[in-house]
Amino acid sequence: MSFDSLSPSHRKAVREELDRLLESEQFQQARRRQRFLEYIVTETLDGRGDRLKGYTIAREVFDRPEEFDPNTDPIVRMEAARLRDRLREYYEGDGRDDPVRIELPKGTYTPQIAFAPVVDRPPKDRNRAVAEVTNREPLQLRSWGQWRIVASVAALVTLLAAAAVWFAASELRPPEKLLEGEPSLSDVPAVAVLPFINLSGDPKQDYFSDGITEDILTELSRARDLRVLARNTTFQYKGKAVNVRELGRELAVRYVLEGSIRRSDDRLRVTAQLIDTKTGTHIWADRYDRDMADVSFVQDEIVSQIAAKIAGSYGAIELNEAKASSRKSADQIQAYDLVLRAREIMQWDWTSDNFRAAREALSRAISLDPSNAQARRELAWLAVIGWIFELDETPVPPEEIKTQAAKAVGLDPFDARARMVAASAYFFTKQLEHFAREANRALTLAPFDAEIMATLACMISAAGDRERGVALAEKANVLNADAAIGWYHSTVYTADYLKGDYQHALEVARQNQDAEIFYSYLEIIPIFGQLGLKREALDAWKKLQVQLPDVSAKTFEDWWRLWNLPEADIAKLMDGVRKSGVLVAEG
Repeated sequence: MSFDSLSPSHRKAVREELDRLLESEQFQQARRRQRFLEYIVTETLDGRGDRLKGYTIAREVFDRPEEFDPNTDPIVRMEAARLRDRLREYYEGDGRDDPVRIELPKGTYTPQIAFAPVVDRPPKDRNRAVAEVTNREPLQLRSWGQWRIVASVAALVTLLAAAAVWFAASELRPPEKLLEGEPSLSDVPAVAVLPFINLSGDPKQDYFSDGITEDILTELSRARDLRVLARNTTFQYKGKAVNVRELGRELAVRYVLEGSIRRSDDRLRVTAQLIDTKTGTHIWADRYDRDMADVSFVQDEIVSQIAAKIAGSYGAIELNEAKASSRKSADQIQAYDLVLRAREIMQWDWTSDNFRAAREALSRAISLDPSNAQARRELAWLAVIGWIFELDETPVPPEEIKTQAAKAVGLDPFDARARMVAASAYFFTKQLEHFAREANRALTLAPFDAEIMATLACMISAAGDRERGVALAEKANVLNADAAIGWYHSTVYTADYLKGDYQHALEVARQNQDAEIFYSYLEIIPIFGQLGLKREALDAWKKLQVQLPDVSAKTFEDWWRLWNLPEADIAKLMDGVRKSGVLVAEG
């Protein structure tokens, strides 16, 4: 539908949709994209859509001078591509059921609009519709033209959407008092991202440096355990020499991220360093050298890696905060410090002793701060891994684990890690549709968090979507190998085994630093079997018997069924177990 033909009520609906978009995760922390979208929609509603040109947008939205040349400065084209991506991401996620859809077709800066059909009467059988929506995959909006195709059943579509909202809300909504659990800003570390310096020798390249800085701001802002200063606060320091320690005091931030960008011919070099303002020391630094074949791809790749290494699970900030908390006295310990200690305890060595220590730390954190969303999220995660990896001598019942996970989401619905915990609880209790929903939500909320990505990748691959699972695991390993460890390895070597690449499966399995956990023996024995390495298999079997004295063929089968592997895959794995000869040793 064109904007020219809109009625007053339709115009109002478009403006309401614009407000929803500007407040969404995809736009909330990206001021430039907000200005871009708001400008082109407003201009079009006011009848000036045909005058939206690159030059005009550059001047009005991106503050370019009168001599702006779109042939040498592609900022509008680049930002338009990102805007299309964010619109698509929004409408594939939270905006899937919005009554209005705003699109920016390629080749134009004039937005287009589509409306969902108006429904006059609800369907007669409401209970049946609710049952259908709660037992099917989430609706995937692949083409807005589908609205017109299904107009004859519009009533049912609308009810399904309403039922889906009702179902998700009723399932995960905690008591009202739990919604008060937003962490205090003083409880989480704060970081200021200074504008990256343009070292290209060409002031016209400032747009590229600013673009990377803003993208880093946006990605870091997704982290719920981190406070990121807004663009208008940090960009006032652009081009100025700053004393980082003084800046930390002035802005009340613990960390400053600064960097530089140099473009020459077809090469790009980006350097970045994270500084602790209390000590003035660099706690992380890296350099990225790339070819400029695909500017958007290179920019996204660098931004995601910087965000992962800084703000993701076991990133530089979390590790530095954990070290600082370990030096505090008993009187200085707060709930946040105890959460960090629990995370550090369980990072490298999953043992029953470490499990108990981490659980005690989290229990103390909750006693200090009953509304602490992070502590309750991590306690729910311990319940999951304590059950699955047999670290808990008295494991939490599966139904209680789901309840704890749902409460963790309710405390902070925008916490990607809480969504990962909920997804895991659904995965291991065989509610795979709910798992898929929460997993996708977690990956959308934290696309740079390597631990979240690798953990969910392992489950996605195990449940049958190996191609997607392996791709996610490999991406997580590139982002932050320390955070992806274990999950990445298990995903890759199991997938290798199932496609018959036993040699590579063995190479990856031997890289797994969690080799002392019982499951690593369960999973490497079939690889040994297929390669005819019976002596190695028997050695693994003896070590496994120390941890699981009653181990048998059923132990292997039960382990893989717990992970929702298809029966055909289990049969392939059991073939390797039998070829290893360990079951003969059992007799």
